[in-house]
Amino acid sequence: MPVPGSLKRQPIDKNEIAQLLERQFNLPPLETLAYVQMLERRSVGVDELAETLALSKDKTKDLLQTMIARGLIIEAPGSKNAFSALHPRMTMTNIFKIYEKDLVQSLRDRRATVDRVVNLLTPIYEEKKPDSN
Repeated sequence: MPVPGSLKRQPIDKNEIAQLLERQFNLPPLETLAYVQMLERRSVGVDELAETLALSKDKTKDLLQTMIARGLIIEAPGSKNAFSALHPRMTMTNIFKIYEKDLVQSLRDRRATVDRVVNLLTPIYEEKKPDSN
């Protein structure tokens, strides 16, 4: 890893990053591609992003609302129809927290299923007849 403060801009493969985040954190590739586009500018308007991503204005608005909810972007200060990407560290922290929350909930749900199955099967086990050998 580079030493903090020594990070230099390097060429990136946007699709590779999108695939990695989808594989590791279930982040839809379109959100990653939109986020990377937004990193390169102070703020991006709905129309500009729609054109860049080849989406309708309505789909772009929905995408932006989802990205706000995930903590990838914010509304640009002083503008109602422009949006700005959050710092990558903040964004990745938000993505990880959502993933972690979903994972913990999944484990709780599975634990509850285990308990239910045990409660259903225990009476059958305990009422079995002794072998007559």
